[in-house]
Amino acid sequence: MMNMNVIGFEKIVCSSLLVFTLYTACTEAISLQRQILLDIIENRTYDKRIPPGIDFGDIYEEQPTNVSVQLFITEIYDVNVNEMDFSITCYLRQKWVDHRLNFSHPDITLELTQEEINSIWTPDTFFPESKKGDLHTITKPNTLMHIYHNGTVLYSLRLHVQLSCSMDFHLYPLDHQRCPIHLESYGLTASKLLYTWIDGTPVHVKNENLPLYDINGNPPTDVSLCHRSLFNGGTGFSCLTMVIELKRSVGYYMTEIFIPDILIVGLSWVSFWLHPLAVPGRVSLGAVTVLTMSSLGSASRRNAPRVSYVKAVDVWSLFQIMFVFIALVEFSVVNVLARFKVSDARASEIAQESASKYRESQGNVQDPDKDESRRPYLGRAKKIDKISRIAFPAVYLFFNFLFWVIVPNL
Repeated sequence: MMNMNVIGFEKIVCSSLLVFTLYTACTEAISLQRQILLDIIENRTYDKRIPPGIDFGDIYEEQPTNVSVQLFITEIYDVNVNEMDFSITCYLRQKWVDHRLNFSHPDITLELTQEEINSIWTPDTFFPESKKGDLHTITKPNTLMHIYHNGTVLYSLRLHVQLSCSMDFHLYPLDHQRCPIHLESYGLTASKLLYTWIDGTPVHVKNENLPLYDINGNPPTDVSLCHRSLFNGGTGFSCLTMVIELKRSVGYYMTEIFIPDILIVGLSWVSFWLHPLAVPGRVSLGAVTVLTMSSLGSASRRNAPRVSYVKAVDVWSLFQIMFVFIALVEFSVVNVLARFKVSDARASEIAQESASKYRESQGNVQDPDKDESRRPYLGRAKKIDKISRIAFPAVYLFFNFLFWVIVPNL
């Protein structure tokens, strides 16, 4: 019994010593990190206003500070075709080496708070295409800075940015927008600050599908020398370029514009199977199709971008109205021919020469006047209707072939 109590006491002592040792080690590590950070921040020779590359103490050793950038776009939304802009939520991650932040503990990584970040030099990166933007601050400013023993600094921001995009709507709604987006320094020229994309995947878009657009998840990127200023002798600014590609999904417009238009045009061809003298039915059908097509065209234009040039949807709507209107004109022509009458004497002569030709009926439909011998052009009117039954669909199919093959590939 005595031995068991001794063993239990020894276990308790060992456990206590282990906990105390771990606590002491953690406390010492935290204290060491705090001391290193204080040494950096309170270092009188450190100046956060000067980039690391030109703070070597010797003018001949000055060199541009290389900043590697990665952009992770978590969301693209509010694509506004009238204002020509869209909004993104993104993580902007930047990495550079600041030799002034070296310390001799490779197993320690300094993690800075927002107040401490304000004491460290950071690049003045901005988006030239931005209309407005802000840093997410829920529940605190969404910033991150890690400093490694060799002076490598990792700086991450979570941003909301509204970006402008010069859009071309000539092919709307089959358009494909390419929006170049730049990142560059606002005040430091290429002699002091150089940007590069990180290796691998420098830009990634998380949500590749929007309600009306498909997006390339890995946009193309480039590094170039951007705008040249007149105020610094022509020295350029280092610049990073990416292209956000917005390909409009045509499914919504198929159900709202194209399919209804095709059905209305097909409905207008029903009049070709009615008798040339069936005036109430053919007039009603033609008027309804023309008015319906006009209202559909107005609705499609109401939701379209407001631009001064002709768009693909305008060409489409124009041809739909033309097909419906020409079908109505065709009825007018055949009705005039069918209603033309001759005198009774002339009718008798025609009846004797070709009675069978002018007494033929079309299906079960009969001439309301029961006197086809007095209508010498009725047969010609019916022939025009028969030709229209084939010609109109053929021409319409040819137009659709040209539209759906040529326009999307422009």
